[in-house]
Amino acid sequence: MLELPLPPEDLRVRVGPFSDAPLFERSGNDMVAEIVQLCDLQPDAVVLEVGCGCGRLARALARYLRPQGNYDGFDVHEPMIAWCQNNLQPHLSNFRFMHVDVYSPDQNPAGYIKASKFSFPYPDCTFDSLIVSSVFTHMFPEEIERYVSELARVLKPGGRGFLTAFLFDEAGHAAVTSGATIFDFRYPIGPCLTFDREHPEQGVACQRDWLLELLDRHGLEVKLVRNGTWRSVRSYKVSQDYITATKRGETFHPPPTILATTFAV
Repeated sequence: MLELPLPPEDLRVRVGPFSDAPLFERSGNDMVAEIVQLCDLQPDAVVLEVGCGCGRLARALARYLRPQGNYDGFDVHEPMIAWCQNNLQPHLSNFRFMHVDVYSPDQNPAGYIKASKFSFPYPDCTFDSLIVSSVFTHMFPEEIERYVSELARVLKPGGRGFLTAFLFDEAGHAAVTSGATIFDFRYPIGPCLTFDREHPEQGVACQRDWLLELLDRHGLEVKLVRNGTWRSVRSYKVSQDYITATKRGETFHPPPTILATTFAV
């Protein structure tokens, strides 16, 4: 099994409750295993991860993607990208990590590019698969709209996307009203809601119908919505909702797999 360094605790805790290093690693392995299954991710796919952080999913993908595959990841937090460039990229010739200077109140307060105006630094129809994990949960509606349009632009026709979000629906409203969830989404921001009026980017939920319609409007056909546990579990150990979508158009047919591939955990 490929052995890769783990990021330090001060970076791990910026992407989740991962002061425990084995939990950080296990979490990445588990999510990538689900992405492989839900999106039929091929070992020689060309993958983009939006908001790659300090490599939680990249480390797991490195054990699955073949040398013929490629991975690009970008993030607004420069220290996390620097760590990935210095500690992961030298071991992985087909992996690239890029810092983008997009403004984020928490992760990049000096950033000069507005997320609502940001263009992904890749040509049209570049990627077979897209991963957007825990990104829309910290963005405002106009920023999400921009990112969705860019996701659709860089994804190949027939390519697949995996996204996570807090989808606010009747069950979410009931959970907030009853106190079944720790995420007190009650402050509206257009078609979204936040639980922190003073620092709204700390946690954002999207109205379910709005986000699914937005994806569809940009040619991303939603194939699956799987509810996470955030509506019913009062703990930081909760899961967001999963969405998979396929870009409409001529179907992309990946090269045939000659040998069965096993994802190592």
